[in-house]
Amino acid sequence: MDQSKVQHYFKLLMSEGLGFDLSDPNLLDTPKRVAKMYCSEWFKSVGSEFTDFKSFPNEEKYTQIIMYDRIHFTSFCSHHFLPFTGLAWLGYIPENTLVGASKPTRLIQHYASRPQLQENLTHQVLNAFVNAIKPEGAIVVMRAIHSCMTCRGVGQTNGAGMITDALHGSFFKPEVKSEALELVKLSLIA
Repeated sequence: MDQSKVQHYFKLLMSEGLGFDLSDPNLLDTPKRVAKMYCSEWFKSVGSEFTDFKSFPNEEKYTQIIMYDRIHFTSFCSHHFLPFTGLAWLGYIPENTLVGASKPTRLIQHYASRPQLQENLTHQVLNAFVNAIKPEGAIVVMRAIHSCMTCRGVGQTNGAGMITDALHGSFFKPEVKSEALELVKLSLIA
């Protein structure tokens, strides 16, 4: 990414495209701030895969669901370039490997840091996790509120959003998926 180019073109968008007066003290440094935000925060993971998994041997042979819950994330809709924000749950049944407790959050934040669709984000998180950890099964559930629904278009300001899930391995069994979704419900009332 070229932060100086983003700054230059955002300044042109604001002044020539939208007709804003950039001598306004509130807008004076906006192109610089936006360029830094886009390059260093919102889209910092564009073109990279998550590889920072810290894992440990499953010495005690734990075979039940491990659920990381209520992981906050924000991403940008690639259709309207507006944010969508929400909560994610990542559950898995380990085989030989346990994952470090902070890694699911870092994984989700990594793939959220790019323009994206929630449906794709859900699968990217699951696929990266499964490829690195090789669990017996895994599930990712995401619920987000999309700005393209709340501040434009249909104007849904009542909390309407989208829920997506992605499954791997034993989570395709109805009883395992059901248990995982009960854990999601439990985390919402905690």
